[in-house]
Amino acid sequence: MAIMPLPRGLVMCSFIWIIACFAATIGLSAPIQPTSGVYTPSVRAMLALLAVGACLLWPVARITYARGAWTPARVALDMITIMVAFHAIFWPLHLVTYWTAAQMMAIDLLLCGWVAATGAWIALAIRTGTRRVVWCTTWMAVIVAGVVLDALGLQAPFPELAGPYAALLRLTPERTDSTALPVWSVAIWPWILASAAWAGVLIGAKRLPRAPSPANL
Repeated sequence: MAIMPLPRGLVMCSFIWIIACFAATIGLSAPIQPTSGVYTPSVRAMLALLAVGACLLWPVARITYARGAWTPARVALDMITIMVAFHAIFWPLHLVTYWTAAQMMAIDLLLCGWVAATGAWIALAIRTGTRRVVWCTTWMAVIVAGVVLDALGLQAPFPELAGPYAALLRLTPERTDSTALPVWSVAIWPWILASAAWAGVLIGAKRLPRAPSPANL
C-alpha cells in the first residue's frame, strides 16, 4: 500500500492563513497594556477567521480543483493536516485569554469537529461527480448562515446547527466573570454530524474512481 505524500501546498496555505489571521486580529506587536481583557476579543476574532479558512476556503478550493481523482483517504489527509496546523497555534492562546482549560477543550472540539464535518462533505461532493456544485452550494449556504447570524447579532435556536460561528459565540466568553461550564452538546454536535457523514463516505468508497492525483497540493 503506497504512502500518500504530505500535501505541501495545503500546508503552506494553512500557515500563511494562520499568520494572516494572527496579524489581522492579535497583531504582530504587543499592545500597550497586554492583558487578557485586551487579548480575548482578538483571539475570538482570530478563531472565527480560522474557521472561515477551514470551513469555506478549503472546501471551495478542493471541490473546484478535484476532478474525480481525490479519494476519501486524500481528503482525510487534508483534514488531518489542517487540524495539526490549527493546534500549532491554538493551545498557546490559553495563556492570553480568560478561558479555562475546559472552555479551551470545548472550543477545540467544536472547531475540529467542523473541520471533520467539512472534510466529509468534500468527500461526498467529489463522489457525486457532476452534482458537486449542488453539494458545494448547500454547504456554503449552511456556513454562511452562521456568519450572517453572527453579523446581525441574532441568536439561533440551535446554534450548533448553523455552522461553527454562532456556536463559537457561546463557547468564547469575553468577560472575566464568565465561569460557566462550556455547553458540551454544542461542541460535540459537529462530531456526530462528521461521524454520520464519514460513514456515508466509507460505505460508498468503492464507487470512487481510482486515478492518480497531484501529490503536493
